[in-house]
Amino acid sequence: MKRKNIYFVATIIALAGFIFSYDSANLGGSVKYLREYFNIPADKVGILVIASLIGNFTGSLFAGYFSDLIGRKKTLIFAISLGIIGLSITILSKSLILFYVGRIIFGISLGSLFVAAPMYIVEVSPASKRGRTGAIRQILLAFGLILGYSVTYFFERAFSLQWNTMTGWRVLIGIEILFLIFMFLAFFTLSESPRWLIMKRRDQEAKTSLSEFIDNPERVELVYSEMISNRPKQSENKKIKIKGGLIYALLICAIFPIFRQLSGVNAITYYAQRIFSNISKGGSNLAYFQSIFIGVSELGGAIFVVIFADKMGRKVLLLMGVLGMFFSESLVTYFLYIQKIDIDVSYLIYVYNFFFTISAGAMLTVYISEVVPTVIRSKGSSLSGMLNWITDAIVIYSFPLINTNIYLTERFHGSFSFGIFSVSMFLFFIVILFLPETKGKTLEEIAIYWKTKGDWE
Repeated sequence: MKRKNIYFVATIIALAGFIFSYDSANLGGSVKYLREYFNIPADKVGILVIASLIGNFTGSLFAGYFSDLIGRKKTLIFAISLGIIGLSITILSKSLILFYVGRIIFGISLGSLFVAAPMYIVEVSPASKRGRTGAIRQILLAFGLILGYSVTYFFERAFSLQWNTMTGWRVLIGIEILFLIFMFLAFFTLSESPRWLIMKRRDQEAKTSLSEFIDNPERVELVYSEMISNRPKQSENKKIKIKGGLIYALLICAIFPIFRQLSGVNAITYYAQRIFSNISKGGSNLAYFQSIFIGVSELGGAIFVVIFADKMGRKVLLLMGVLGMFFSESLVTYFLYIQKIDIDVSYLIYVYNFFFTISAGAMLTVYISEVVPTVIRSKGSSLSGMLNWITDAIVIYSFPLINTNIYLTERFHGSFSFGIFSVSMFLFFIVILFLPETKGKTLEEIAIYWKTKGDWE
């Protein structure tokens, strides 16, 4: 039996996170070129972002269904194929409508990856390594931000506004297609999830797949027997009734993505250049340069999670991170309100991003995927994904509107949005206190915990 290195597999899966963050930084850096090329008013900029979020929502809606129907691996490959098609349409677009069509198709790809990728890595990872393997995605997310911001910074410095407006943004998107082609080929090297194979009654294939990821034969037999015993007693075609402990698990899937977006992370990511330009009072080049360090701070947080996720546990990291976000965003709110605007204030964005990464970034993704029993993991992941994108769209669209509102600007001096984000994190901290810990538990042991809250079979 040729065994697979779980960290190598996790890195391949984490490429999905890389392309998501790279695209976010890429789009954020291209906004002013796109505004000029398509003649978009300042108060309509949010629609550029929302176009892909419509696709994200659609992809999340159907990814769970296809993950159960054709498997986690095939869903990932199909999603990447859609991404290549969507970006190709975007590059060739000369009208805003065609641009939106391409972004929506690409968004479907990202939404599907958002659901299927964490689900896959959670299902193939040994319990003792699940936190670290899940957090590798965050490292690639950070590299995506760093590279995305660095490339847009280079384009801003090296080329004229006219060239970037006519051609530069197309080249930036073209780079993404190259990454997607590499991912498409890499995903073919994956094995199918043993948990999905068990659900499909393909027991021997499941055992073989499990043996590729666990070195100890005795451990393979133990986990395999747990998987068999926790398989639904109903036939495959009979629907699982959402009752008992499943309600609690799905409630987590519903609440957590809302709090994640209310942290303001994507508002900061998409509008980083504008935020830094306002906070530090620097020029355009400085704002682009400062944005790169958002990725650097996220990389630091991701490395921290990889080291400590399976030592400290999910709950401790979640509490630490949310508390850090609360204090850093509260300070930004205060300094903006009293109009103490200088470059030192912008450093708080880096502090915030570090704490976001160790909590609502890395740990929350792992926690949502592992806390839901296998029988409804795809449904829970789809629910989480859909609510994530809905809340994301609301935050992204409202952020520039709030910050261009004359009354709010004169009254709160740009601090209103950050005030909302900080209060949301305080409430999130309270919610996390009631969570169960999942560190070191197999997915089947977590399912047994929920059954103590009410059996569903």
